[in-house]
Amino acid sequence: MVVKYLIVFLALLSSPVSAQSKRTGLGPFTIGVSTPDSLSRTYFREQAEPVVKGTIALPCTHIRIFKADEVQWAGVSVRKLFLVFYDNRLFQITCPYDPALQKAFVQQHGAGLPRPDRKLTLCQEGADKPMLLRSQVWQMGDVRALAVEASGYNAQCQQVRESRLTLASQSILAISSECDLEDLDPDFARNWVKP
Repeated sequence: MVVKYLIVFLALLSSPVSAQSKRTGLGPFTIGVSTPDSLSRTYFREQAEPVVKGTIALPCTHIRIFKADEVQWAGVSVRKLFLVFYDNRLFQITCPYDPALQKAFVQQHGAGLPRPDRKLTLCQEGADKPMLLRSQVWQMGDVRALAVEASGYNAQCQQVRESRLTLASQSILAISSECDLEDLDPDFARNWVKP
């Protein structure tokens, strides 16, 4: 009889608990759940395999990156959407964070916690051309979402105003930290300043 209860108890321990299974992501793209096979090849294209930081040829074989130029979610057009998978499970989402996406994201996840503004001087022409970074963060279990708006002058002394939303599993981000995922979008990276 005790063995029967022990088997039931062990089965309950190994089954998912509904309070812990709250899904986090962006629309249909769920961190820890979505796989590359679930993506529409009409919209998503696989990108070059990332390499280990500091190398030019040592690949990060556990990582796959897919990009969509544009997808629709909740009536919002999401541009330049990057989905990053570790062992074929989604662990990072990144895209520009325009006002329409902001409204839909806040509706799904609630308001984020504002972080202190940061002012940087990237333009060497003087301190009168700063870059201002404003950000909000959402902590949803292991997943952290970070929205950053950069406005001001970049290192090329060009005036820019851009924003970025990144959602990532912190535990997977830590074990994949040797992989170079800094510049998923080279066009955006030219103006982007990492917070």
